[in-house]
Amino acid sequence: MRRSNSKMAKTIMRDLKGLLAALIELGIADDQNFPAYRISNNVCEVTFDGAEHVSIAMDDIDYEAIYRELLEKRSYTVKLIDGGLLQLMYRFEDERLVRHRLAYYPSPDLRPFPDDPDAYLRDELFLDIVSRHIIPFPLRFDFDEAAACDVDHPLCHLTLGDVKYCRIPVSAPLTPRWFIEFILRNFYQTEKYNFVSDLPNHLFDFRQTITENESRLIHMVIPTKS
Repeated sequence: MRRSNSKMAKTIMRDLKGLLAALIELGIADDQNFPAYRISNNVCEVTFDGAEHVSIAMDDIDYEAIYRELLEKRSYTVKLIDGGLLQLMYRFEDERLVRHRLAYYPSPDLRPFPDDPDAYLRDELFLDIVSRHIIPFPLRFDFDEAAACDVDHPLCHLTLGDVKYCRIPVSAPLTPRWFIEFILRNFYQTEKYNFVSDLPNHLFDFRQTITENESRLIHMVIPTKS
């Protein structure tokens, strides 16, 4: 059987590497696992070391325990300055996207000053982000061709709080650029720090996948940049 060499997967890799470099330069990334490119027969995956532990999040345990396990096993693409974890995983069959998992797990400790509080207080960027009163909850953008069912399980959907049947329709799959912009703009932007404007440009778009029935519901729209 021939082995896939997906151009789209390689574009995802390039997008992710550029975004991670930008997050590091901006000072908002605290740790990272650079993306891994894996091929098996006609399947290409863009993933990260530690991705085998993402199923922990599906366990029926407290959110804090889930977060601690993911953190301990370094099951993330990037850990942000306040402890928030981002997971970005894509799977292609040839050039066709068949699955993505784009998850955000904020730290349950919004004021993590464990070892040296004075050092944290001197870090203006850190203090500006973590000083806000926010209730942490996970969110996840899923795309799953195999599980898709009109309205009941939209091909691309947003799940809030890991609620099993929360599947808010999304108009199209998300590129890494769109996902990271969504997280930064809505959870990290402050009056003083504008991270989004310093991100790399959009490289590509995915085609729309929302059905006509789903478009009649409240849903999220992914803009087209190209």
